[in-house]
Amino acid sequence: MRIRAEITSKYINDTDRKTAVVANALAHPFRVALVRYLSTKNCGEGVDNVTCNKDLVQMFDYSQSTISQHVKILKEAGLFLTESHEKFTFYTLNKPLLDEFRGFLKL
Repeated sequence: MRIRAEITSKYINDTDRKTAVVANALAHPFRVALVRYLSTKNCGEGVDNVTCNKDLVQMFDYSQSTISQHVKILKEAGLFLTESHEKFTFYTLNKPLLDEFRGFLKL
């Protein structure tokens, strides 16, 4: 989370903080595109909805290091879940967290 100082108030709860973390992670258009890509890949179902950096480099016109920096922010926010196999790290979308975020925005 990139909030400079902890904000304390009796009106700010854990849900507010969690929502701010996800909103901050989605504050860049490329990260929104990455989330959209994973959510629509094979309709988000089954084994084919996972991806690795190699796939993302082929899909998007960015360097591997740039993609890794954006993926790191999404991982830190909990939006991307990772699983390592040999020399590859595969990413899946944390749909429950994304659904929770969507629900909070419908207030």
